[in-house]
Amino acid sequence: MVADIMHFCMKSKIINYVISIIIFAGVLGASFYFKDVIYHSFEKNPESHLLVAFFLVGLLSVLGSLISHVSRLVKLPSFVIAIFFGLAASPFLSPILEKESVLGVLVGLGAALILFGGGLETPFKNFKKLMGQILSLSFPGLLITAFLTSVLIYAGSNLLGSGISLITAVLLGAVLASTDPAAIIPILKRLKFNNRSVKDIIVSESAFTDVTGALLTGVFLTLVVAGVGFDSITAWYGSIFTLDSGVVVIQKLFFGILLGVLGYFLLEFLLRFKKRNDYGHEADLSFFLFVPIMIFAFATTLGGSGYLAAFITGLLFHMTDHLKETEHFFNNLVEGFLKPTIFILLGAMVDITKLLEYAPIGILIGLLFMLVVRPVSAFISLTVFRYFGKEKMSFRDIWFISAIRETGAIPAVLLVTIVSLALPGTEGLLEVGMWVILCTLVIAPPLTPKIAQWLKVATTMKDDENLVLPTEPSVMIVSRGYGFTNRLTEVVDYALKNNINKVILLLCLEQKYTPELEKEIQKVAFDKFNTEKKRLDDIQSNNITFEFISRKGLLEDNIDFISEMKDSPVAVIFAGKRILDYHLNEVKQLSIPMRFID
Repeated sequence: MVADIMHFCMKSKIINYVISIIIFAGVLGASFYFKDVIYHSFEKNPESHLLVAFFLVGLLSVLGSLISHVSRLVKLPSFVIAIFFGLAASPFLSPILEKESVLGVLVGLGAALILFGGGLETPFKNFKKLMGQILSLSFPGLLITAFLTSVLIYAGSNLLGSGISLITAVLLGAVLASTDPAAIIPILKRLKFNNRSVKDIIVSESAFTDVTGALLTGVFLTLVVAGVGFDSITAWYGSIFTLDSGVVVIQKLFFGILLGVLGYFLLEFLLRFKKRNDYGHEADLSFFLFVPIMIFAFATTLGGSGYLAAFITGLLFHMTDHLKETEHFFNNLVEGFLKPTIFILLGAMVDITKLLEYAPIGILIGLLFMLVVRPVSAFISLTVFRYFGKEKMSFRDIWFISAIRETGAIPAVLLVTIVSLALPGTEGLLEVGMWVILCTLVIAPPLTPKIAQWLKVATTMKDDENLVLPTEPSVMIVSRGYGFTNRLTEVVDYALKNNINKVILLLCLEQKYTPELEKEIQKVAFDKFNTEKKRLDDIQSNNITFEFISRKGLLEDNIDFISEMKDSPVAVIFAGKRILDYHLNEVKQLSIPMRFID
């Protein structure tokens, strides 16, 4: 039996890889064999520029969709798949790559909205609680990471004869310094941490280091464009602390924060307007996109950091139910189109011959980046918090954080931006940067849960036994806490109306799980069941029975399991509206209808 299951799993994996290779080969073949045919046919039309623009937007959109599906099939981060699809589609994307203005618009727009989204995803209360740890990682920690990376790149290049210039090493250190655990966050959701702050630090650090990494890169680019040069890495990083650089940094911080706060007030205006006039959602997205884009533009115009402005706007703004639909569409736009587009363009800009040429130094730096630079930076930044502060950290907590080292969207944005400037003496920058990104994205995610369990800082949230449901038709309400108490009556009324005699409460406490809390909520649930039975007796309809089920795993995993059951007895699943935050893309694919209630 076990052998049959393993054989089936292996066969499924092979099929998935074959499908993925066919899709990739299809994109590669179409790009190389039909590019000239398609673009020549466009040139015959008087509106050829418009047709090319439409074709490229459509191409990037369909590539984003294909990347998402292939990523699920082969169990690799979508960013990695996007880079390879960018390589395959590079002939098709030549009109974008050949025009710096178009490339700049796409990259700038992507950066503004990605950082705005990063701010939205960072709970301000978590930031305030863990401000010391986050800022320590984001400022001195990022500087240490950038400096050590630059030193290793330059020394490694001299050792291997890769020909990396001093300025390339400096820029790469700044570009790669920020973290982005996008591929690890789904894994973190499945881990129950002994110290919840560890997860919050990892997620929040990413958002802040994106900004500080972009600021550091901007300072170095300003010096390079101005023709300033230094003869050592120490001198380059020392220049950050000079008066001239200090003025540039203060200007970027001042106008970035000022415009970010202004953007926050604009979004607060939208929110208050929605509370007073709760009608339609058609125009919300337009205003929602207008704010970070315009704030980014004006902050940059004034000499401030547009990246910082967009992030501060998102960080200060607290989303409510009045804008949930807008938020969901925005998240899909960023995750489903903008981020894949950045990595597709990154892949398309690479010459495969040069990529292979720089493979030794790139892979070496990628490994040293994760195994040496990150631990040194994390321990220097966080050791003080073992002894001071309200949220003290253990040695194992810091060790785990030091093992989380991914490089994602904003470093990719910065790489594309620098390459588009065509600065002299930056040969190898794109190739080495891409190797580091690939190494961190491929190696880090699968090791994360193993490291967490080895260090005993977290356990995987999973159930010891399979979920067993009653055989009779039933209605289910799912909850992560006490939310069911205000919703159970509506669920019971639905069951009565549809002649269903069974109501099941499925509780998944996830990160909050403890046996004590489970028993406490179970008692509340039985009290609520008794209240409902008395109400049914009063209306002479007492044929409803109740069942309480508690699970240790993720709520969405249990919903998926119920949906995939053959002849599932559950007719409908009721959930609070917040479930959308976790299940937006999968809701329509479920075989059981879901109803969302306040």
